[in-house]
Amino acid sequence: MTNQQKPVVVALPLDHQTDELLATALDFGRRLECPFVVVHALGKRRLESEPGIAGRIAKAKQTLGLRLQSLWNAGLNVREEVEVGTPAELAINTALRIGAQLIITGGGRPATIRRWLVGSAVEAIVHRAVVPVWVVRGEPQAVRRRPVLCPIHLSSPSELGLASAARMARLFEVPLRVMTVLPDSSSVGERGPLVEEARRDLEHMLSQHAGNGLDVAIDVMTGSPAERIIDAADDAGMLVIGSRGFNPLVPKSLDPVTARALRHSRCSILAVREVHVDLEANEAEIARLADACRVTWQLIEDNRAAEALPLIERAAHRAPLNARIQETYAIVLEKVGREVEARSRHELAQMIRARIDRS
Repeated sequence: MTNQQKPVVVALPLDHQTDELLATALDFGRRLECPFVVVHALGKRRLESEPGIAGRIAKAKQTLGLRLQSLWNAGLNVREEVEVGTPAELAINTALRIGAQLIITGGGRPATIRRWLVGSAVEAIVHRAVVPVWVVRGEPQAVRRRPVLCPIHLSSPSELGLASAARMARLFEVPLRVMTVLPDSSSVGERGPLVEEARRDLEHMLSQHAGNGLDVAIDVMTGSPAERIIDAADDAGMLVIGSRGFNPLVPKSLDPVTARALRHSRCSILAVREVHVDLEANEAEIARLADACRVTWQLIEDNRAAEALPLIERAAHRAPLNARIQETYAIVLEKVGREVEARSRHELAQMIRARIDRS
């Protein structure tokens, strides 16, 4: 399957940003010709019955169907999924399960206008998603009219971020602006040679990843990286930020510059988490975990939980921070009569979800 054919997950709230997200998905879908899976999470309610849950899901699907009509009318391949749970977990797990190439979600306004709280669903998705996350923000038309901005940290360059920025610039037919920020601790005499060296490094990276046919500008400046990036983003339609050092099985926090840019930039953000170890090996491991979870549920439905136990047990040990896998393991333990262990796994899954909601 080519990258264009891989599905895109749209984490869709039913609020003031719904139309903006759908317009973005429609424009992106027309350009890329890829399938979409629109996911919507319903909050949990205490002591809610199964019929009550089913009724809420049916009502949400009906509302969602009306909002998706424009995408279906445009001939896009779109299906919807509605579940009870947290938006972050639903988006992340769906992207993992279907092998998505991207998650599109709404980011509200930046913190400079209205505080974007630490612990929001959007920030949780960016922190933990294996695939790139497009946080839609600002004017919907800006991505088609303004440059794509890609900051590069030359001491640890994110080549995956640059490749993603070049792809977006080419897709939306807009200029690509690449920038790097040097510390201003150097003397005036040293600054000139350092700027020229940085410019040559950026030009070399662009020759490897940007390719021909793009309108490219290079900026080298000094000062505070986060402040310079946020200021430059005012003139951009999309800010592409790549972060290194991410293991999808043991997710870590974003670096401070990325976190500040993500919270305060006024334009849309494409956050790309770059794996610093063998990417193919990690993707293969993720695929194995997803397959183990799928097969386990098939065996549970066939009343063959004992056969599923060794399969999901291995997956739970390999992915200790995946709430869905830990919860599945707990259910299998319950069905084979190991209730004490099952309770501890249920508690672990709840702790992971609570941390997602807070972190």
